[in-house]
Amino acid sequence: MTEGSHFIAGQSVAGEGEVLDDINPSTGKAIGRFREATLEQAETAVAAAARSFATGIWADAPISERQAVMRRSAIAIRDNADALVDLQVAEGGMVPTGVRGQVMGGAAWFDYFADFLGREAGEMFRQLGRATTLVERVPIGVCALFSPWNVPVTLSAIKLAPALAAGNSVVLKPSEETPMVTRRLVDLLHQAGLPDGVLNCVNGRGATTGAALAGARGVDMISFTGGAVGGLAVAEAAARACIPCVMELGGKSATVIFDDADMDAALDGTLMSIYASNGEACLAGSRILVQETIAADFMPRFAERAKALRVGDPREDGIDIGPMITAAHLQRVLEFYESAQAEGDRILFGGAAEEAAEGFFVNPGAIEVASTASRVWREEVFGPLAAIMTFATEDEAIALANDSDHGLAGYLWTRDLDRAMRVSRRVRTGTMMVNSTFLRELNAPFGGFKASGIGREGGLHSWMNFTEAKTTVIRNG
Repeated sequence: MTEGSHFIAGQSVAGEGEVLDDINPSTGKAIGRFREATLEQAETAVAAAARSFATGIWADAPISERQAVMRRSAIAIRDNADALVDLQVAEGGMVPTGVRGQVMGGAAWFDYFADFLGREAGEMFRQLGRATTLVERVPIGVCALFSPWNVPVTLSAIKLAPALAAGNSVVLKPSEETPMVTRRLVDLLHQAGLPDGVLNCVNGRGATTGAALAGARGVDMISFTGGAVGGLAVAEAAARACIPCVMELGGKSATVIFDDADMDAALDGTLMSIYASNGEACLAGSRILVQETIAADFMPRFAERAKALRVGDPREDGIDIGPMITAAHLQRVLEFYESAQAEGDRILFGGAAEEAAEGFFVNPGAIEVASTASRVWREEVFGPLAAIMTFATEDEAIALANDSDHGLAGYLWTRDLDRAMRVSRRVRTGTMMVNSTFLRELNAPFGGFKASGIGREGGLHSWMNFTEAKTTVIRNG
């Protein structure tokens, strides 16, 4: 059984807190364990990052040196992709093909910010006449980075790459549910040439290690991706310390299907948007809105395709949906079926995978809600379960799409370009996909409205998150 560790000041360090098991959700059995980092260890990691930043060993390193480390990091991820995929599949329970794409996406972020460094520039102003004003972006300092369990490599990389490229020192707190794959990523990045103390990693539960890191003295900014409860606690810690935080939280995204849509494309896209990655995705199209004129055609065809998806151990050939991440999360997903019955919703299909003797499996499902007050309509399930409702008009579709506390992503199916633009502008969501499943443009911002978070990640937006504007005025006359 693998014994996990933390990474502080260039050294592997055993945890001093409680023992946590690393569970394979396909079998329900432990494949590793580690002791979580304590308050003192989190503070030690922050102190190590602060020392490295103060020396300037990385913050003041030439652009060419930082670019070279970014390039080597991308190469290391690609060269070790098989091992990273195997670890993430074992810990996270998602199918290897999807996980491989995620891992390669993580490498792409390091290449992207290596390129970004080559074109990043400041500004110069001369309106003062006898003085020249220079504005540059400088590293913000010590960054506390929180990444989730569902896409651990990519959603760590999307923070690590810009933070490190900018010259910051960081402390990464990955999810305790996927400790091995993120720890392996940290080793690869350090071996790519990062000085000791620039990259640190502590792991443990949110209420212990996470709270310790968020509240540690010496942290200059926080970037968090995860659930609303943890996000709120981290944001409160950032507010108390008066430091910036970027939050990418949950979603309850709408898929809107108009009667002029390409039906086959809409069926396949809708299926992918809710059931890919086991449904454990913040950008899942978990509320499906179907125009009532095509509902009688769409509903049975959607159900037929969903029921054909194979549930099981993702390491087996032909599996489409793996297990939920934990037994507790499986139980939470199943509770939505119970509340649906109590609220008068109509369960179309799905529920417990009774044939699975081991592991945390659930069949893909869909529930036609009786009203927008239904729990499955309002709350993020984070599993393979869709809430379905019909609509009559474009205005009604927009109102229903906006009837959520979240606003992270959205999916729109129509052949009418004018309608697509109208609806996209009026739906309050950070990203709207038109006639497509989710595609990630590295230059574009990603983040949400309302309870889906604060700020954006990607491209220039990430660079702004991890740098401060520094103004220098030089009198020359």
